[in-house]
Amino acid sequence: MASDGLYRHLVPNAPLYRRTDRDPADGTAVERYASLRAAGRPIPGLQGPQLTSSWQGRIEQILLALPAWATEDAESATAYRSLISALRPGTEFVVVHSASTRTPIEEWFIDAGHAGTVTWVPLPDYVRFTDWAEDAYVSLRDTGDGSSYLMEPWEFQRAGDALIADAVEEYAGIRAAQAPLIFQGGNCLIGDDFWLLGTDYFADSVTLLQGRRAPVTPPEGADLGTTVRQLFGDYVDSGRTLTLVGTRKPIPVAEFRGRREDDGYFLDLPSGGTGAFQPIFHIDMFMTLIGRQDDGRFTLLVGDPAMADDLLGTSSPYALSEVYDQIATGLTAAGFDVRRTPLVHRSTPGQSLPLADLRAVAQREQSAALASAVRELADAGAADDTPVTVRDWHHVTWNNCLVENSADAGRHVYLPTFGHGDNADLEPVDQHMTRVWENLGFQVHLLADFNSFARRQGVVHCIKKYLRRGN
Repeated sequence: MASDGLYRHLVPNAPLYRRTDRDPADGTAVERYASLRAAGRPIPGLQGPQLTSSWQGRIEQILLALPAWATEDAESATAYRSLISALRPGTEFVVVHSASTRTPIEEWFIDAGHAGTVTWVPLPDYVRFTDWAEDAYVSLRDTGDGSSYLMEPWEFQRAGDALIADAVEEYAGIRAAQAPLIFQGGNCLIGDDFWLLGTDYFADSVTLLQGRRAPVTPPEGADLGTTVRQLFGDYVDSGRTLTLVGTRKPIPVAEFRGRREDDGYFLDLPSGGTGAFQPIFHIDMFMTLIGRQDDGRFTLLVGDPAMADDLLGTSSPYALSEVYDQIATGLTAAGFDVRRTPLVHRSTPGQSLPLADLRAVAQREQSAALASAVRELADAGAADDTPVTVRDWHHVTWNNCLVENSADAGRHVYLPTFGHGDNADLEPVDQHMTRVWENLGFQVHLLADFNSFARRQGVVHCIKKYLRRGN
């Protein structure tokens, strides 16, 4: 992925607060928590960590993080209000918000009939947290004493999101703790006797233990992969089997590509949102858990860009369909009932720059990847004065939804929609996904337009955290 500075130069109109944003990596987080070093198998007060399900049971308590800008952006506010209104009366909310914006946000909950079930968690206006509430921690309970936790990774470098769990602990009585592992909530999906973790963060956790200032000391001669699995059992989930989702080798995705289409020339940034071993950096963007069938197999949905192209009559040059197919095949071989669903890889055209200007940027930034794309454009026929349109790419995914498979409340799915305005061509996929869920026996609650979230590399599953589920 392009550096943030180069990316912002080429795509100056890119939205802020993308889910893939992070601050520059450094060692300060490790230094700050150096006092937590331990050896062997440390357990931070947990007897039996158990993750909150991604699909099973009624949604009883849910966390939202609403920074000030979310109340000011009309598209975002409409999408949030559609979700709040769709969730059933009696749902409990924990709402992290900028201190000065509680009044307009409170009106959303009053209008939706949730006035008495909200716990408010104010953060100072100067804290730059994002609305991606899913990622900076995982939600779990200790089966030993029934206490609830937000378990944080060893470091989390997206704006001020690492402050959220401590604030929730203060106001909502849910404990905050930290694990000597690298993970984000969006790269975890929790089944019944298993849970899924994207391979990227398992690899990052192995790398963490190999570092000079690793937070724990693995037993001498121990296999690091085995040690990381044990640590995930100690800190994250002790009862479920951990299954990794991803490829065996890193996915080769170009940072920049020069492309000619008919008489137009484009500088594409296709790698935004792609993981090292995953076609998207978080598995909740292309996978959805459903539940067990009568034959005992667990059903899950896996996105399929080729299916989306068939529905829309499009061709997506950087969609990585073969990677999704590889993951689906592996999960099928592991015994899962895998159903495929359309997933769109879509570009947003931005500014146009002469080829000569792009060549100068590549030289100034010393970007070999951009220089290679400039040569591709020149080879395709672009001259120095030829205008080249920069295209940023993102994923539009219906897999990123909220699922309730409940014995008491029935089957419900809270499904984002995208066939609106300039993206009205996506309405057939909205309709297709409605039928998919209805055929699975779910009541479909259609949400508002989530294109503005998708443009920032996330959708509705990314903006919440399940805290508690019922039957």
